[in-house]
Amino acid sequence: MGRSGSLVEAHSGTASSQVLAPKRPKKLSTSYAQVALNYPPNWVIPLSEHAYEMANRAQAWLSDRGVIHDAAGLEKFRKLAVAEYANWPFADADPERAEVITKFLSLWIFYDDVIEEQDDGQQEMIRKVVGGEPGEFPGGDAFLRCWWELGQAYGKKMSPRWLQRHGRRFADWVKSVREESAAANLFRESGVYPPAIKHLERRGMNIGMIPNIDFLEYEMGWELDDELLGDPVMKRLEWLSAEVVAITNDIFGFAKDRQLHWCNLVSCLVDEFSISLDEAFHWVADMHNARVREIMLREQQLLARAKDRKALERWLNGLHHIMYGFARWHAMAPRYRAVHQLDERKKLRIAVREIR
Repeated sequence: MGRSGSLVEAHSGTASSQVLAPKRPKKLSTSYAQVALNYPPNWVIPLSEHAYEMANRAQAWLSDRGVIHDAAGLEKFRKLAVAEYANWPFADADPERAEVITKFLSLWIFYDDVIEEQDDGQQEMIRKVVGGEPGEFPGGDAFLRCWWELGQAYGKKMSPRWLQRHGRRFADWVKSVREESAAANLFRESGVYPPAIKHLERRGMNIGMIPNIDFLEYEMGWELDDELLGDPVMKRLEWLSAEVVAITNDIFGFAKDRQLHWCNLVSCLVDEFSISLDEAFHWVADMHNARVREIMLREQQLLARAKDRKALERWLNGLHHIMYGFARWHAMAPRYRAVHQLDERKKLRIAVREIR
């Protein structure tokens, strides 16, 4: 016909004229890029058979104690996918320990959201009760009551040395959340992203992996000795695992962070190096996979001089399962996204992949 669009006749009395109907826009085809977070086969573990029962118990406990007190709280709990959140990383825990860990981790996320908004002034008391002190509840809000109950529960199984370390590490996490909130407010005011390496350093601390690792010993019923804890290779392994989980959180949480105006590793790389979103996502996935490879090398160094190689191997397997379990949770939890929109025609899919 020589022009785009279709012709329709419009009649007005006896006269007629032809006008162009609006052209329907062509539907854009969507292409997909993909990045993969790679894990060795021995890191892969199925979800615990106790997962959903433990999540139900945690929900009932939080409701009874007043942490969950309305429909919004119940909906938040549902969206957390608590069964997977607590029982994929700690899939080997027996029912008694699984219940304590599930309650601790679900309470942790609710508490995280509270202190992101405002300092509750309880850092020192939180350190004590998470560390199993005192023997009687000192009084306080619903969160403090719950932390105290959990400290008393696992305190029956663990040594005073472990309890002190766990309380101190958790208090350090509380402090780091305040620092992250301050950094987020600064970013919102200035619009200036920090260097990616500085962002990851902060995220490695406030992702909470360091106190989380303590529960491996609780799960196993075996504690690391002071020599192992002080070994530079062990310290490096702990930090690498924290970075792996922080990177996982940022890559799945990109859309959420962009909506809430939070810093994110992907965004920091785009800003710092003037690269595309596609390139930044691939870079972040490469950072994750490089750290997984380094962990595999470092743990061989640690095993080579281990006094109890069998127990340490079990602990290391548990560390693998935590990282893999959190990745699987991020991939399915409603608050995160496994597919991100790069532009109007391209999306990016994140895969959690087993490599051989």
